[in-house]
Amino acid sequence: MPGREALSKLFDRGINPHRIAELRARFMQLNTARLQRNRTALQEHQRLLFDLVPLLLHVNHPALPGYVSRHTPCGIDGYQPSEQLLGRARQSLSSGFSYRPHDGTTHIHSLFVMGSCGSIAQAEDSDLDIWLCHRSDLDHSALQQLQDKADALSAWAAGLGLDLHFFLMDSEQFRRGERERLSADGTGTSQHYLLLDEFYRSAILLAGRYPIWWLVPPDEEANYPEYTALLHVQNFVGPDESIDFGGVAAIPAGEFIGAGVWQLYKAIASPYKALLKLLLTEAYASDYPNVQAICLTMKARVHEGDTNLDELDPYIMVYRRLEQHLRQRGEKDRLELVRRAFYFKTGLHLSRPGLSKQADRRTRLEALVKEWQWPSETLLNLDTRHRWKLRRVRDEHRFLVAELTHSYRFLQDFAARSQQSALINSEEMTLLGRKLYAAFERKRNKIEWLNPGISPDLSEQQLYFYTIGFGDRRRWVVSSSPRNDFHSETTLKEDDQLCRLLCWCLCNGLVQENSRLRLGSHKLGVTESDLNRLACWLQKALPARLPAADPEKHEVFSRPKAPEYVLLCINLGQDSLSQLSSQGVGQHRSCYPVANAELVVVNSWGEVSATAISGSDTLLNSLRAYHQIRIAADHVGVSPTIQMLCFNDPDDQLVNRLQQLTTSLDNCFQQNANSRYILKLADGFHIVRQRNNELDVATLSSYPELIQCLERGQEKFSPLHLDPFCVPDSALAAIVAHSHSDDCHLFLHQREALVDIFVRDERGSLCYLANESRDPEGLVQQLLGFLQHCRQEQNRQHRVQLHSLRRQDGRWQAVDCPPPPSRARSGLYLEAIAHPRPGAKPVFDLRWNNQLLCHADEGDSVFRRLASQLRERFPNQRRFYLDRLSLADSEPQQTSVYLRYKRYVEELLNRAIDEIRESR
Repeated sequence: MPGREALSKLFDRGINPHRIAELRARFMQLNTARLQRNRTALQEHQRLLFDLVPLLLHVNHPALPGYVSRHTPCGIDGYQPSEQLLGRARQSLSSGFSYRPHDGTTHIHSLFVMGSCGSIAQAEDSDLDIWLCHRSDLDHSALQQLQDKADALSAWAAGLGLDLHFFLMDSEQFRRGERERLSADGTGTSQHYLLLDEFYRSAILLAGRYPIWWLVPPDEEANYPEYTALLHVQNFVGPDESIDFGGVAAIPAGEFIGAGVWQLYKAIASPYKALLKLLLTEAYASDYPNVQAICLTMKARVHEGDTNLDELDPYIMVYRRLEQHLRQRGEKDRLELVRRAFYFKTGLHLSRPGLSKQADRRTRLEALVKEWQWPSETLLNLDTRHRWKLRRVRDEHRFLVAELTHSYRFLQDFAARSQQSALINSEEMTLLGRKLYAAFERKRNKIEWLNPGISPDLSEQQLYFYTIGFGDRRRWVVSSSPRNDFHSETTLKEDDQLCRLLCWCLCNGLVQENSRLRLGSHKLGVTESDLNRLACWLQKALPARLPAADPEKHEVFSRPKAPEYVLLCINLGQDSLSQLSSQGVGQHRSCYPVANAELVVVNSWGEVSATAISGSDTLLNSLRAYHQIRIAADHVGVSPTIQMLCFNDPDDQLVNRLQQLTTSLDNCFQQNANSRYILKLADGFHIVRQRNNELDVATLSSYPELIQCLERGQEKFSPLHLDPFCVPDSALAAIVAHSHSDDCHLFLHQREALVDIFVRDERGSLCYLANESRDPEGLVQQLLGFLQHCRQEQNRQHRVQLHSLRRQDGRWQAVDCPPPPSRARSGLYLEAIAHPRPGAKPVFDLRWNNQLLCHADEGDSVFRRLASQLRERFPNQRRFYLDRLSLADSEPQQTSVYLRYKRYVEELLNRAIDEIRESR
């Protein structure tokens, strides 16, 4: 409640009942005229439905549309239906309906319709946005029932051709700045005063309380709370007579930013409608802090006695404000775009005769067009927008995107100048930003949507596809003409990839059910059957409309984007698999004969991208790209659908193999991110692994090189996985299949006097030793002892598991076997102690039994000295093997490192033994 001094000061300004009544009467006169214009614009049956809306919300009757329950809030303050309306209700809705005057508590303060209703912009397809203003003390259950009734009335009206949208409004909550969360249609926290400005300049009261804002003089807007309090205190306004949404004295700078971003989002689906509001936001912000809202201009004119319906048309007033703003800036092209947007918003076609009910609007629009000096050709072009095709739409899209980009930069600059952040919830700002990026951000390989909201139909009955250039410079061209004229107006687009070109055609609506896709030449490596098959395949996964403009997709933008569909088109336009028709994949020199691939990805935000992959590493690069997609999907916890289409692939042999390969890779890295996958292609072997969320590939030209590479050390346990088509009959396949745990696995194979030993250590490295021995059990026992010493130095508890390798029926098998029985140690115990050297191989001290030979004393002759002593002490022994190796001066290593050192020391020692033997 204001203080006595403020009340006295305002009272001294001459408020009197006569003035208040006069202002109320002027606004009601203007309101009645607008309401009549709104009714005139509707068809007869729509008009009846519109007239019945207040009655249907005023009463709860089971025989009337929208009935939910007898407990649903109802009753509009001060509303009394006429006998004529009640008679029409009984005649049109229910003959058994009997109206009883509402004698209980009313729950609805007011009904307003706002927007273009009653203005020059009310087109035949305009929807009606109704603010259903309810009491602030309704509980959640009551509000839900009221919302259910509103939804039921919307559905009922839609079935009869009237597009009604109800918005439940609590004036007290709104005045406090509390809003519902952002939705596809609701502005959320993005704007408050700008929404109020639009409401006050365009709202038509249907029933209930009028806005007390009408009665506050524009020069008292800054004192709005005190002035309205005085109106109530002095009983100039009754307690149940008005509704208060607050004043519009000053619009904060931060609201222009949030509202601008909201209108940028709305421009995705309705560019012309949003453009007018976006530019109005810019015009207001340009005047900041001295902003004169249009609603205040309108109110000032009414207070001065002006009730000219045409001059106070809210859309005309918006246009005049934009015209003034752009003329002051000398921006004629932008003004022309505004005029086109305004013309389209009216829904009128001045180049052809109109309906009688449009006469008033046509007269006013004709007057504007005359001001604009538009020739008849311009009107004819705009009136045939429904027949605009790609070239005209592309030009208009360029204008619109340039304008939206300009507005976005203006908002950025304004935010920097005003040093104000957007007055919008950060989560809502993030959601809107995601929609804008999805719709407008241009990225390499991303499909651009040209047509949202510009032309209803871009489809072509026939599209012709050609190629120009040769080899790596070959490009695909799509045209609406069969003539091979690439400079013709009929050329629509060209691209390096056929898949990307087709995606562009499909996303932009050039291809519909009745469209025929033709080839301009039959020497392209692609048949018309291939072309149409590819188009149908792509269309099933591509979004039917731009998701950023689709209200049903609103919630997906509350989450980070994630891949949904991965489409891999293989060997398109290639003859590389022609031999498969007779030989099949199995007879090809590569198990995966992939010559090229085109990858199409559709993410949850509806972004479509297409990439071509070719060359000798096509398969590996395709797997790299697919892996990046999987990583992105795993990051947000989704699993994309992968689909493949391969041409010249009898019985889908290659597709089946590739699907199995991607599944195997997925399983491989899901089980252990440090896994390695071994693949065999035409050019050799490839070890595939993850590093920093990317696929790293080591290429080996031969099987021995592969075995040598597998010996490399690992930072942590890295299990091996072997592709089913990679040396399936080899000893390696048996080893990989039999060693899944992070233990040390010892595989033995006896070949006469030679024992092949494979050790797959606790980190997954595979070490190969070939030892001569006529006593395999003794050799195994000695090796097990060596590994036991390794474990002690490593201070680890992994087990050592023993397996036997056998070849049976052409395939290798690994069989678990027990360790050999313990036996007394031989008379020789041989040990090496390694000393690392920077940038060079380590040197070793050697000990046999109790004799120590130090490298520091013997130098490089230490091995020959040891060989001489062993040869003298054990003259009949051909080969000597280490019992222990110690890394005395360095950190413990994985077992394969000890084994490599073991093999190195044994090679040097046994070579020295042979040299001594031969010299004698």
